[in-house]
Amino acid sequence: MGSLFSNLLLAVMFLLMWPHLYLVQFYFWLFRRKVPDEIELGGLFILLVMAVGTGLGFFGSLAVAGLLLPWLWPAVRQEWRWLSVAAIYFGNSLICFELGYRWAQREATRLRR
Repeated sequence: MGSLFSNLLLAVMFLLMWPHLYLVQFYFWLFRRKVPDEIELGGLFILLVMAVGTGLGFFGSLAVAGLLLPWLWPAVRQEWRWLSVAAIYFGNSLICFELGYRWAQREATRLRR
């Protein structure tokens, strides 16, 4: 039973990470940034954390638009719900990207010393 749970957990983490790695890669291209070479494997870990944070933000935006928004404003139209999902998702992904990038910069300066 334990291995089934760990396999399911790995599958969920992969599904949370995999599509969002492309979004993180797009942000690196868009903002002309890169993870410093000094952190090597730590840079991969930071990228995975950024992708998981973006994936969790997607589920959070769905929860806000699907549960909280209709409860607060029952007359809100469906189009506004989906626009709020997109706005929350992209806002969260930019925050995760910026925090992860700054984390990578701090780790690189720490390793240079």
